[in-house]
Amino acid sequence: MRVDLDRVVEAAQLIPRQFIRTAQYRSEGISRLLGLEVILKIETANPVGSVMGRAAEWWFESHPAAHRVVCASADDFGMAMAHAGRSRGIEVELFGPTSADRAKVDALRHAGTTVRLDADDPEDIREEARRYGSMVDGMLVLDGEHIELVEGAATMAAEIEHLDEPPDAFFVPLGSGTLALGTATWCHARMPRTRVVGVGAEGAPAMARSVREHRVVTTPSVSTAASELAVRVPSEPIVVPLGSALDDTALVSDRHMEQAAAALASHEGIRVSLSGAAALAAVAVAAPSLRGSTVVVAVTSRAIG
Repeated sequence: MRVDLDRVVEAAQLIPRQFIRTAQYRSEGISRLLGLEVILKIETANPVGSVMGRAAEWWFESHPAAHRVVCASADDFGMAMAHAGRSRGIEVELFGPTSADRAKVDALRHAGTTVRLDADDPEDIREEARRYGSMVDGMLVLDGEHIELVEGAATMAAEIEHLDEPPDAFFVPLGSGTLALGTATWCHARMPRTRVVGVGAEGAPAMARSVREHRVVTTPSVSTAASELAVRVPSEPIVVPLGSALDDTALVSDRHMEQAAAALASHEGIRVSLSGAAALAAVAVAAPSLRGSTVVVAVTSRAIG
């Protein structure tokens, strides 16, 4: 999981325009509410409604011979991979939990994507996707296990470099680690004074613990409605580089994410998922210690339905 910054620059040139050069601006209302300078990086106004559109597009650009793809996601990552595959005439089949967001599943199926909801545990879903992929000779693509996904996601951080001044901190959802690793690697190389904080859910602390301990730490279960953060068994290839790249991690409750989502709806008129509001939730919790700072918040996933 060694990120090549030249590849990130190349990705920014080749990823379709609708996914890149996204809005980044100071939120007057949220800055006033929290008592610090808050710059929002909005990744929700694209065909898949999330930052994962960047990652999926670059994966397919990097694998032109792909003919059939299997993913263990019926959420943001799965939606992004399905859209990118569909635009290239490539079949993408998705496996997700029985508790998957019905609006997202319906949208995927309406677009012609095969979605199988066969289990509840995230690891059971990944194992089923692995088994099926080997049966049908499909390429298995898992979030957190492919450097091309990290490089594509890192193009978001590359755009932050164009702010007038480097921010003091950049908060991003932790999830499977793809976005966090790309962001932290780019910032440390190009904006070394900017701290990068990966945000997880209190009900799914495995990734945050793994990053802190520089080893894979698992939990017996997860308990969060923030599906993109519901990691029980982190991917081993990404844990060590994340541990070296991130400056810190934070865990937030579902209630704090709900409050952050409500603030984004009230002050900015955007509807986001709990995962998409996680970074702002962490900033809100840490606001007293961030007084006088300029903080970038990645708003990564919209709510649908």
